[in-house]
Amino acid sequence: MHILVVGLNHRTADVELRERLAIRKTHLPQAIRSLCSYSAIRSALILSTCNRMELYIQTDDIDEARNQSIEFLESYHSISRMRFTSALYTKADADVTHHLFSVVCSLDSMVLGEQQIIGQIRYAFKTALNEGSLTLVMSHLFRQALEVGKRVRSQTSISESHVSVSTVAVDVAKRAFPDLSVARVLIVGSGEMSELAARYLCEQGVQSVVVSSRTYDHACHLADELHGQACRFEDLKTLIPQADIILSSTAAPHFVLTPSLFKSVDHPMLILDIALPRDVDPACAHNDRITLFDLDDLADEVQRNQDKRRSAAQQARAIVDEECDLFSSWVDEHSITPTIKEMRMKAEQVRRLEVDHLVKNLDIDLSDQDRHAIDKATNAIVNKLLHTPTVRMKKSVDSDSDFECVEAARFLFGLSDGSVEHSHVLANETLSISQ
Repeated sequence: MHILVVGLNHRTADVELRERLAIRKTHLPQAIRSLCSYSAIRSALILSTCNRMELYIQTDDIDEARNQSIEFLESYHSISRMRFTSALYTKADADVTHHLFSVVCSLDSMVLGEQQIIGQIRYAFKTALNEGSLTLVMSHLFRQALEVGKRVRSQTSISESHVSVSTVAVDVAKRAFPDLSVARVLIVGSGEMSELAARYLCEQGVQSVVVSSRTYDHACHLADELHGQACRFEDLKTLIPQADIILSSTAAPHFVLTPSLFKSVDHPMLILDIALPRDVDPACAHNDRITLFDLDDLADEVQRNQDKRRSAAQQARAIVDEECDLFSSWVDEHSITPTIKEMRMKAEQVRRLEVDHLVKNLDIDLSDQDRHAIDKATNAIVNKLLHTPTVRMKKSVDSDSDFECVEAARFLFGLSDGSVEHSHVLANETLSISQ
């Protein structure tokens, strides 16, 4: 038995190809059923996000499973394999565990420390469980992956420091005005950067927002979304002295905010200039009451936060390595132990039936002592017959042949295949733990 991942991500494929091979949430169940219909694919989960598309598979034949994965993508998306095979990567067994644990911890994300991926993996896991497409091993792998993600976020600071200009601008504002609920905020410009930063400010408690833009309709639209007030661009001269925080991001080719506009400012003011070219004349900061941050200043903050995340990533990688060892130990134990127990249970069932049959057909009444002697003798026979297979199965772990040994034992003893039904047994427990 092998675990395989076949996929592509932002490092191997451009956005056009990622869009082409993405699978919508609503289409995931049908896609999983289609993937599992291929003969070499015993178990499957599909992870599809804006930055990656990965097929996690349990199989007995790595090469055939990879070929059938490509066939699935080619057929499902009606796209020639020539278009995407060069972007695919394939990992197997222990490399899959390490890859998945790194992905759930955002160590493999475009933005180190982003938090969306853990929710995306949880959704993919729930969907696969609902489709009954996971074996015991795959269920445990993804349940542990979600626990690893939570552990890394609780034991490291990998997600704590913001690394985008908009969010860092808000961090600066919170340092200058710890109680943002009383801060009066003026948004100059209504573009994407202004909107994003303004939304973060409102999420952090800002209640007084005024939006001013050269296009008054745009200002009205953004102000309405922020539950603020829209003002015309010509009113800046009267609006500025009333603000505590000014966030500016226009598309103007020249300075929009000049020193003359700040002559009457008589209270501490923070200006966040996130425009390129700059909106604010650096001379505005000559006023002692004004603190000015431009993109370079914010970039320094971003860099410091990225350094913090990189430092935390080292801790996260150590946790990933530790958890990979734990999963490997679990696989070694659970690949052998349940099968040995089932072998012995089945042998015991046969022994009891045959002893009962023997006793029933004897013409003499057996004493309790006689019955005990028969049980003891037949138990000894069963134990001796199973001793060598049990010892050899346990030793197979050391030679990495345990799964082959388990498969052979289950086939020869006629045991259940241990696949889909096991995932249903664990489903409720798994979902409750991972939520």
